[in-house]
Amino acid sequence: MRHGIKSHSTVIIIFGIITLFTLTRQWLVGSWYGMQAMSDFMAGFFLIFGTFKIIDLPGFVAMYRKYNLIAEHLTLYAYAIPFIQIGLGITYLFHVYPLASNSINFFIMSLGFISALIKLIKKEVVPCACLGPLFQHPLSLMSLFEPALMVIMSLSMVLYHYHY
Repeated sequence: MRHGIKSHSTVIIIFGIITLFTLTRQWLVGSWYGMQAMSDFMAGFFLIFGTFKIIDLPGFVAMYRKYNLIAEHLTLYAYAIPFIQIGLGITYLFHVYPLASNSINFFIMSLGFISALIKLIKKEVVPCACLGPLFQHPLSLMSLFEPALMVIMSLSMVLYHYHY
């Protein structure tokens, strides 16, 4: 597995494309609305990341089971994650079921963050499954950034939902 910034260049490029998608959608709407921008960002994130995982589903499952706390014991969970992510991407894209989407997102990504953090604290070198086996790089701080960002956004959207 490659290490360093170069090994994460694919993830950085994808985040850039998702950010461009988000900014373009906001520009087309004609105003900046934070909740919609977060929803658009998460739509792009889950559709792209979920799709890369499905391309080699058995390979993704094998990688994911090496560190996810539920997937280690429940293979079906590992198989379901890419499809759940694509489903979340669709709900975010069309702005439907926001409370359910954000709650599911919060649970899955919190678990992903905790799972990766445990392996990093133990200094275990395992591959990050964020983009499936096509782009292999080890778990790193970048592996924590992705779920942390999704946790923060989904939590803020849940709190917004309850506040308004």
